[in-house]
Amino acid sequence: MSKTISVPIDQQAAYDLDYNIAKKEQLVEMELTDSEFNTLWNEGIFSMIDKIASCTIDEFEDEHITDFAVINEILNELKKSKADLRDLIKMFELAIAYKTSIHFYF
Repeated sequence: MSKTISVPIDQQAAYDLDYNIAKKEQLVEMELTDSEFNTLWNEGIFSMIDKIASCTIDEFEDEHITDFAVINEILNELKKSKADLRDLIKMFELAIAYKTSIHFYF
């Protein structure tokens, strides 16, 4: 099963994503391989995100984060990690830049 992290490019895209009608060009997406997912999982990245956002990111749940204060707090924590998280950091930066949200489809 595909593991995708999505950021809508604007408010219309966020609305369309909520109703599962968003077009590919309305989203910035990061596809994770099983290996990439497992690395992030084993590094505790998803646990850290879960703790800050009060959510549950795992292989069987879809989650989204819309609160900019929470997105920013997670971004700051990701930047402190010793793991190579450039792509994930970029997704959180885009959510802030676009003033939308970040969605995890696992």
